[in-house]
Amino acid sequence: MDSWLQDLRYAWRKLLDSPGFTLVAVLTLAVGIGANTAIFTVVDGVLLEPLPYERPQELVFVWNRMVHTGMPKAPLSAPDFADLVHEARSFTALAASDNVSDRTLAGDGAPEQIQVASVTADYFDVLGVDPFLGRRFEAADGAPFPPDLFQQPNPEIPPTAVMLSYDFWRRRYAGDPAVLGRALRINGAPFTVVGVLGPDFSLLMPPDAGMPPHVDAWIPFRFDLAQAARDNQWLRVIGRLAPGVTRAQAQAEMDALAERFREQFAFHRNMGMEMDLRGMQADVVAHVRPVLWALLGAVGFVLLIACANVANLMLARATLRGREMAVRSALGASRWRLLRQVLIEGALLALLGGAAGVGLAYVGLQILTALHPADLPRLDALALDARVLVFTLVATATAALVSALAPAFDLSGAHPQQALQERGGDGGAARLRLRGALVVAEVALSLVLLVGAALMLRSFLYLAAAQPGFEPRGVLTYKLNLNGPEYGDPAARTGFFQRMREGVGALPGVEAVGAVYPLPLSGRLWTGPWGRPGDSAEDWSKNEANFRVTTPGFFEAMGARLLAGRTFEVADDEEQRPVVVIDDRLAARAFPGRPAVGEHLGMDLLGNPLDVEVVGVVAHMRHDSLAADGRETIYFPQHLFPWMPMYVAVRTAGEPAGLLAPVRRQVRALDPGVPVYGERTMAGYVDEALAPTRFAMLLLGLFAAVAVLLAAVGLFGVIAYSVRQRRREIGIRLALGAPAASILRLVLVRGVGLIALGVVLGLAAAAMLTRVLRSQLYGVSATDPWTFAAIAALLAVLALLASWLPARRAMEVDPVQSLRAE
Repeated sequence: MDSWLQDLRYAWRKLLDSPGFTLVAVLTLAVGIGANTAIFTVVDGVLLEPLPYERPQELVFVWNRMVHTGMPKAPLSAPDFADLVHEARSFTALAASDNVSDRTLAGDGAPEQIQVASVTADYFDVLGVDPFLGRRFEAADGAPFPPDLFQQPNPEIPPTAVMLSYDFWRRRYAGDPAVLGRALRINGAPFTVVGVLGPDFSLLMPPDAGMPPHVDAWIPFRFDLAQAARDNQWLRVIGRLAPGVTRAQAQAEMDALAERFREQFAFHRNMGMEMDLRGMQADVVAHVRPVLWALLGAVGFVLLIACANVANLMLARATLRGREMAVRSALGASRWRLLRQVLIEGALLALLGGAAGVGLAYVGLQILTALHPADLPRLDALALDARVLVFTLVATATAALVSALAPAFDLSGAHPQQALQERGGDGGAARLRLRGALVVAEVALSLVLLVGAALMLRSFLYLAAAQPGFEPRGVLTYKLNLNGPEYGDPAARTGFFQRMREGVGALPGVEAVGAVYPLPLSGRLWTGPWGRPGDSAEDWSKNEANFRVTTPGFFEAMGARLLAGRTFEVADDEEQRPVVVIDDRLAARAFPGRPAVGEHLGMDLLGNPLDVEVVGVVAHMRHDSLAADGRETIYFPQHLFPWMPMYVAVRTAGEPAGLLAPVRRQVRALDPGVPVYGERTMAGYVDEALAPTRFAMLLLGLFAAVAVLLAAVGLFGVIAYSVRQRRREIGIRLALGAPAASILRLVLVRGVGLIALGVVLGLAAAAMLTRVLRSQLYGVSATDPWTFAAIAALLAVLALLASWLPARRAMEVDPVQSLRAE
């Protein structure tokens, strides 16, 4: 133990004796360890940390897959869910939720728009979530209303249970525990508060489920799900696997049930309906898993490059310590003692780098949280916990071993007599070859990171330049939701929006006003089948389009291009004309080779057949993402779906944010009880759609820049070391009349050789590893040859620049001083 402590004290003194070397080595390792710690914190919190529910490994999603319409994931209909509950034996329980809807809370303070989710009464039982206050829903809370209740004039509706989210409870009711039992009115209906969910609860769903994680209030369904339309798919279903049942066994039961549905129901047969069982955690993070693993691999490369750089520094330092180690060996120190001494120094450097890296990781996490990519779940819960610190400790130990192992063996393996006889102390060609190999590895790893960053940059630029089918600049959006008895008549609702359009349209700078549901890129999804009159059921089963309900002025406000016919008019709503506007993609599919205007479409809207005339064709607008066209779209006039909450779009020649106050005044003048909420610019929606790609691009670009800097420093050190080692040879060459250009060429040849080998190895590695990013790329292939060639050329130029300065110094060697030193 005394000898270990002696070596530790000696190592500490040696590091203090070389503050420049120590500072550079510690900072280099801190960058590598800090980046790894920050990204592992994200990977751990998002991918590895179990979901915050009871026994989350048992939870699964049940989705429909409609083979004939190409929809890989769709909700279930209510009757399908009811049959699943009664017949499936692979689950201890199944529960379902509707999409979140905007509703008006009134009669308890100022009116406010809140987000409400409807769920089955056993929803929180299936998740295993206990409320912070009060109780969960009970079976009686979900008892259907009497069938004839709403057929009576002025029915007396019994109150329904409601659970509040923690944030809403704190904001609206200041955290008052007496909220339990309080009577509320939501959309005019009575509710009673029975519970408040905990501060950490959120419903984690995949982005393509169209359901936000934060909900203000939860209410149970109060109708018989089995009596709903079987072709109306709107339930997001979760299940808890029974003890001993594997996911594969449950999937087999779902396959059998789906086959029976196809045999029994024409809708399922025509759609080619299948059921798909997915682990809840795997499905929630499926969209971010590839890029997070890619980022973790990238920071792993950065750490390896940092270790290689520190190893190179220690090898250079070993040149100066060769005689010291030889003397210690001659005085009786064993090889293990010498090896241990260098390893302890490496461990001290790594520990200092690890401590600094934790600080860098903390700062990095604050930056990541500020970037806040929209589709990264559970980002707010990330923390440097015990598991992350264990990872940091492992990374630190790895850094110590990797950076110190080569110098340790080099120093401990030197022959004492040879080391004492060395005149220049350069350590020989073996040490130079080892340092060169480390630089080759650095160049190769840097090239992989540069290629990945370049591919993400090109994807981001392509996405930013993509034509979404509308012009987002200069557009303000906000939401309006009309509730209450005065808006029970569809004409009253359409009339309100017409008056609102006239008032807001008269504001200075406003060019156009219109409303839509759902808004493009808003995350809300609404699809339905369509067909042409006379088509067979089989033909209808192949068609699934996005549905949107709009008012006059919407296309003008969004800057959409009208290709044929006309857009909606006020008379369409006033006279309740059965007309639609379609996009060019649907026109090409439904009416190939002929004009679509004047043609008719048929569709089944919630069990009601409808024949509509096409009066206009507009350019396709991307709805789900900027990276794909998505499904074709049918636009309906508002009178066909008057109960929908609407997104209003206002195009202005000035700054959209400046319209917020005037818009609120106009709406308040029409009806003080209708709140304006959800105000955002359309450019903000586009920016949010770009966030995931920008997030990956920025991080990969940062890591690649650090890697290239470290590789360039390493290459500079090796070439400078080589020049120093060959100083006597260069002096003799110059003394014998060798031109300076030949000396320059002599030095650069070694640098070019290292660069070329590193580039070749890096290109081969990049061709294999960048495939991980394939799902994140847009407009460019994962093996794009132009990107690979450009990055290889760029890295070669940077590396040559790193070799140039030592080469120039070699040309300036004084032969007389060089030979005199020998």
